[in-house]
Amino acid sequence: MITPVLEQAPTGVRPAPYAPAILAAALVLRVLVTVMALLRVPPSTQVHAHSEILGIAGSLAAGHGFASPFFVDSGPTAFLSPGYPLFVAGVFRLFGLGSLALVVVVVLQILFSTLTVWLAMRLAERHFGAWTAIVAGCLCGFSLSLALMSFWVWETCLSSLLLLSLFTAMPKLRSKGQWAAAGAGTAAATLVNPALFPTLVVLAIWQARRCRMIPWIGILAFLLVYAPWPARNLGVMHAFIPFRSNFGYELWMGNHPGGDGNFHHRLDPEENAEERAQFVSLGEMGYMRMKADISRDYIRTHRAEFLRLTGRRIVRFWVADDQGMNLTGAAFSLLAFAGLALAWRFRSSLRVYAIPLVIYPLPYYVTHADGRFRHMIDPLLAILAAYAIVVPVRTIAGRLKSQRQKARTASLVA
Repeated sequence: MITPVLEQAPTGVRPAPYAPAILAAALVLRVLVTVMALLRVPPSTQVHAHSEILGIAGSLAAGHGFASPFFVDSGPTAFLSPGYPLFVAGVFRLFGLGSLALVVVVVLQILFSTLTVWLAMRLAERHFGAWTAIVAGCLCGFSLSLALMSFWVWETCLSSLLLLSLFTAMPKLRSKGQWAAAGAGTAAATLVNPALFPTLVVLAIWQARRCRMIPWIGILAFLLVYAPWPARNLGVMHAFIPFRSNFGYELWMGNHPGGDGNFHHRLDPEENAEERAQFVSLGEMGYMRMKADISRDYIRTHRAEFLRLTGRRIVRFWVADDQGMNLTGAAFSLLAFAGLALAWRFRSSLRVYAIPLVIYPLPYYVTHADGRFRHMIDPLLAILAAYAIVVPVRTIAGRLKSQRQKARTASLVA
C-alpha cells in the first residue's frame, strides 16, 4: 500500500541546486524550438495572417480602434477579449508593424513560459516536496508541445502563467489587501482569456468558504478593473457582451451539419472568403447570431450526434491532439489524474487541484477542443503527474532500504 508523505522534502535533497539547471535547459529548449519554427515560418509571413489577435492589434496600432479581427475593415469587434491584442498592439507601437515586433512578442512569450516552469516547481515543492518539484520542472520544462507554444502569437503562455499564479495565491488569501489584489488579478486574467474566469471564480469561492467570509473588497476590485470592457461593448457593439461575442461562432464550428466536432480553418472567416463576406455584410453581431441559431438548431435536432461529438471532444482535450490519439498526451493526463487521486486521498487541502481539471475544460467539451487549449492547465497536470511518479519510486526505494537494514541487522546478530 502506498502511503505518501506530503509537503515533506526528501532528506538531503533540495530543488534549489537543480532549479537553475532545469530553468536554463527549459529556456534553451524554447529558444531552439522557436528559432527552428521561425526558420520554417518567417515572422514576416505572420504579421498579416492567421491570427485574430494580430488583426485587432494591427488595427489598434494603426489608430483604427479595437476592430477588424480578420484583416478586413469590418468595424468594431468583441470577437476577442482585449488583454492580449492590447499587449501586442503596444509592442507594435514601439517596434513597428514588422518582423521585429513579432520577434519581440515571441521573446516575451518565451519568458512567460519559462516563468511558468519556475512557478510550477515552487508550487510542487510547497505541496509535495523537492523530488516532485524536480520531476514537475522536467515534465513542464522539457515538453516540446509547451515549448512550441512560445512561437505562436496567442495568449496561451501568458494565460498559463496567470492561471498558475492565481492558483498559487488563492489558498493564501486572508487580508482585505490580498483579496483586493486577487480580485484585480482575476479581472486582468479574464481580460486576457475569459476561459479562465469560471475556474478562478470557483477557486475564490473555495477559499472564501475556508475563510468563512464574503470577499466584498475582492469583488469590488474585480468589477472596477473589469467593468470598462462590457461597458465599452454596450456602447460600441450595442449589446451586453460580458466576455466575447464569438461563443455562437465557436459552438457552430464544433456543431454543424457535416461537421466532426473539430475546428477547421477552411470554415474560418480568416481563410474562407464566403464566410468573411458574410461576416462583413451581416456585421459581427448578426453573423454571431446566425451561427448561434444554426448550432442550436443542429444540437436540438441531432442530440445523439451532439453527445457523440462531445465524447470525442472530451477525449481530444485530454490527449491534447487535434487529429487523433496522442499517446504521450494521454499518458500525461492519466498520470495527472493518478496524482490527483493520491492527493485527494491523503490531504484534503490539496483537493483544490481538482477545480481547474473539472471546471476549465467544460466550454471546450461543447464547442471544439483544439490541442493547445489544454496547455493552459498543463503545468498543474505536470505537478500531479510528477507526484504520481515520485510516490511509487520513493515507496519502492524506502522498502528496499528497509530490507537492506533488516538484512544488515540480521547479519550482525548472527
